[in-house]
Amino acid sequence: MNELLGTTVGKLRNKLHRLMKQRYTQEAEVKMTVEEFILLNMIKARTDQIIQNIAIATGKNKSVVMRMIDSLEEKGLAKRTVNPEDRRENLLSITDKGSEVVSQYQEIEKRLSNELLKDIPAEKVRIFFEVIEEISQKANSV
Repeated sequence: MNELLGTTVGKLRNKLHRLMKQRYTQEAEVKMTVEEFILLNMIKARTDQIIQNIAIATGKNKSVVMRMIDSLEEKGLAKRTVNPEDRRENLLSITDKGSEVVSQYQEIEKRLSNELLKDIPAEKVRIFFEVIEEISQKANSV
C-alpha cells in the first residue's frame, strides 16, 4: 500500500472545503466562511462555550478565534456574555438567527453530500464512514 493517509485525506479535505465555500457563497443568505460555520456549529452544540476552549478545540490561536467571534457577533449570529463564575472569561452562545443560519448551512452541506455520494453503492458509503470513525478513534489515542 503506497497511499499516504494524511496526504490523501488532506487533498480530499481541501477539495471539500473549496466546494463547501463555493456552495455557501452561492446559496446562503448570510455569508460566512467555512471556519465561521464550524465555529458557530460548535457554539450551537454546546452553548456557553469559553473562548479559550474553542481556540484549543479548533487548533487556532485565541486572536484568530476572537476575530471570527467578532464577525459572528457583527452578523448577529452569536453573542458574548461575561462568565458569572469568572468575570475574566467570556461565554459564547448562539442567537436565534445563528441557529437558523446553521440549519441553512447544514442543508447546503447535505445537498452537496448527496450529490457527491450519488451513484456510490450504500454499502461502500457505510464502510467509508466506518473506516473514518475507526481512524479517528485511533488518532485520538496516538
